[in-house]
Amino acid sequence: MEKAINPQKRDKSLVPLSKEHHFGLLFCWKIREGLKNGADLQTMRNYVCYFWNNILKEHCEEEEWLLKRLLPANDSAQIRLQEEHRLLQEIIEIVCAGKQHGLAEDLFQTLQQDLVDHIRWEERELFPYLQAVVNPDELELTGKLLEHKHFEKKDKFTPEFWVRTA
Repeated sequence: MEKAINPQKRDKSLVPLSKEHHFGLLFCWKIREGLKNGADLQTMRNYVCYFWNNILKEHCEEEEWLLKRLLPANDSAQIRLQEEHRLLQEIIEIVCAGKQHGLAEDLFQTLQQDLVDHIRWEERELFPYLQAVVNPDELELTGKLLEHKHFEKKDKFTPEFWVRTA
């Protein structure tokens, strides 16, 4: 029997980013479902571009801003975050370019798996690390600054290619 994982106690300053991780995981689920259902790859490409431009790009920028403010430039967590963001961006750029290799099912699969792995790392390792090493007052101040530049994003993409049709 697998041991249940207790939910992470998240500092309120990081909650807005954690909530957006739910959207990222939902994005990945939609990509998986679209592939499973044989959805049109051009429509899925449009969705990847939409999600990047309307949700994910700004989310990545906010996380990088947060870490630059809280950690030294040579901190391995900050370096890893930036490298993984660049890798995700490069995959997305290939998909959005729409060239033949950018519409291969395995590229969509790689994108969704890399994003799931990245989000899980942030939630399970990066955010607890920040909560452990950053002064709570600095984390709170950064959270307040983030509130001013952060707004709730909505995923309104249509058509819903991830929904199985008869």
